[in-house]
Amino acid sequence: MLGVATRTVIALRFPVIDRNLLRLKVRDALPRSVTGPTLPPFPICRVDPDAIERYVEYAVLKKYRCAGRVKDGSWDLRAKPLAESPKYRLLRGYHEGEIDAAELTYERLREHGYPEREAEFYADYGYGAYLDELFESIRERGVEPAVGDGGTERTHDRYDQVAINVDRDGALVFNSCGFHRLVIAQLVGLEAIPVRINAVHERWWRARSESPTPVDDHPELTAVGRLPIRWRDVLGVARD
Repeated sequence: MLGVATRTVIALRFPVIDRNLLRLKVRDALPRSVTGPTLPPFPICRVDPDAIERYVEYAVLKKYRCAGRVKDGSWDLRAKPLAESPKYRLLRGYHEGEIDAAELTYERLREHGYPEREAEFYADYGYGAYLDELFESIRERGVEPAVGDGGTERTHDRYDQVAINVDRDGALVFNSCGFHRLVIAQLVGLEAIPVRINAVHERWWRARSESPTPVDDHPELTAVGRLPIRWRDVLGVARD
């Protein structure tokens, strides 16, 4: 049986590979004749947060599994109005003073759709205090791309951007990643925030097949750049 020290050495020598990032890294290096129509992973754009009016549940298009996908099917027809989501109504109620911090209990969060572990964390931390800090930060500094300092950033921070999809008609659909940042940006009236393009609908993409940069040509998106995938993140050697 391996001791703790031995297991630690093995873990250091054989880092856990992030399969999602590896898949995206390899796919991005292959010719489109092999991969079919795809987007480069993690393009970053700026957009008016109020232009994002609908959302799909996280399970519809996974955070990294669908990154860069040109996705057909009816996934976009499952989108719902963002302002009608229980979590949105809770944040808006707190922002407008209709809900007190003492009411943000574990039970209240679960009733509004927060996963169990997330509700436990926020309830233990103090969800009201967390929201106060986040509202103040976004009101004063806006929403900034979470690229951080290459020497100190954590891998999940680097790729944890507000994520959106483009539906068949070109409408922007929130992908349920970066919920607090998006909703608070809307509530405090920010003019623009950075977002990561997750997936686009195949019909929208096909209608723009003649354009070399269909995402850049979208009237509501302003291209900022691209977040390249680093091998150190694929191999799990970035600091956590």
